[in-house]
Amino acid sequence: MNLSLYENASALRGLEQYQNVIANNIAASHVSGFKKVAVSFEAVEGGEIARSTHDRLRNEMPGSFPVMKNQVDFNEGEMRETNNPMDMALRGDGFFALMNANGDPVYTRDGQFYVNANGNMVNSMGHEFSDVGGSSIQTVPGGGDLSIDKEGLIYQDGQNIGQVGVFVFEDPLTDLQKVGGGFVAKEEGVTPESAEPEQFTIMQGYLESSNVSAIEEMIGLIEVSRAHEANQKMIQTFDQNIGKAIGTLGQTQ
Repeated sequence: MNLSLYENASALRGLEQYQNVIANNIAASHVSGFKKVAVSFEAVEGGEIARSTHDRLRNEMPGSFPVMKNQVDFNEGEMRETNNPMDMALRGDGFFALMNANGDPVYTRDGQFYVNANGNMVNSMGHEFSDVGGSSIQTVPGGGDLSIDKEGLIYQDGQNIGQVGVFVFEDPLTDLQKVGGGFVAKEEGVTPESAEPEQFTIMQGYLESSNVSAIEEMIGLIEVSRAHEANQKMIQTFDQNIGKAIGTLGQTQ
């Protein structure tokens, strides 16, 4: 048995997963506030296989297999000016909170909002933005443009009508998981706290771009392609060597 064949096959599987992650990052690179997934690999012992069936306790050949690990990169994206009063970017720590159709909180860095027919601030999916107390933000229909200061206080016709909620988690990497449209808490008991004013700044008329670098992702695709080709060649070489060994040792006088 040639363990190298299994090691290279495992590497090809990991490279395929890596390529899928890169493709997803590129596909969502235009989404405001999107956080890319970063990939790393580590070698994991896959067990030990004895060289000889006569003695499995000595002279063993350890096998190690590559395993892909991924985690969300929460680094801040570039602030892009839109001059649209219904855009807001969050600089610093924290997330905006949205309430989905089931009333469950979804956390996002995408601050693009609209005012629906009921006067509520919602995102493109119709999810309502949450204020600091966890309630929906109600505007006055036809009451004029909205003004949002750096702390998230919302003014309409000079009157304060609410405050955009900004929430922070102790450790987003362990507390949050990705879903369509943002992040949700991994466990039911995980709850965020309201961010302090010094932890963030809200910028009206701006949007936070995704933190995906198209150049870095393209370099990643090239690296995947080259590694895939190298592993394929290794498998072909091992297969040819095994064929030669069988052909030579299988001959009888």
